[in-house]
Amino acid sequence: MADRVTITLTDLHCEAQSEAGGCEPYLFTSFYSIDGDQVDVQTPAHHDVRSAFANDVEAGQTLPVPQEIGTASVHAANGARIGVVALVLEEDLGRDVAVDKAHSAFHAEVENQLKNCGDRIDQDALREAVLQKVRGAVHGTYDYSDLHRDQDDHLGLAVQEIGDAGEFELRLGYDDDRFILRGRADHA
Repeated sequence: MADRVTITLTDLHCEAQSEAGGCEPYLFTSFYSIDGDQVDVQTPAHHDVRSAFANDVEAGQTLPVPQEIGTASVHAANGARIGVVALVLEEDLGRDVAVDKAHSAFHAEVENQLKNCGDRIDQDALREAVLQKVRGAVHGTYDYSDLHRDQDDHLGLAVQEIGDAGEFELRLGYDDDRFILRGRADHA
């Protein structure tokens, strides 16, 4: 097996959206491999992740994932467990500083959770811990005017082990807002 696997997210499909007139999705992504005590987490940098997808996205639409946020290469030797953590958010009126802090909190908590997961990833605990840190980071940027602002919403977070080669799908969202994130893993 190759020493590295390249993970490429190819498209985001909107299965259902609750917002009238369409939604404005954006993604935070982390890619990982776990090989015993060695944990390799890659979170792509972004300049303006909120402009990565079109606005007014409606159910049935499929959007290409920009490779700046959708591609990473992780360690893959010796049967490492390889996967993706993705959070889809709805752009509303949250300030850019809140989005930047939320992205940093997302990455830090994903890495913290994966480094401390042991032999098995508790996906529910990881989701809850990451969302709590992301929410806390956003709330830490609030000033008085933000109390009346329609803040960006968390639509869904998925943790998916994908193996070391082939195509995969991650289901993101809840009843009213559902997305499918598709991708593939290739030996580097």
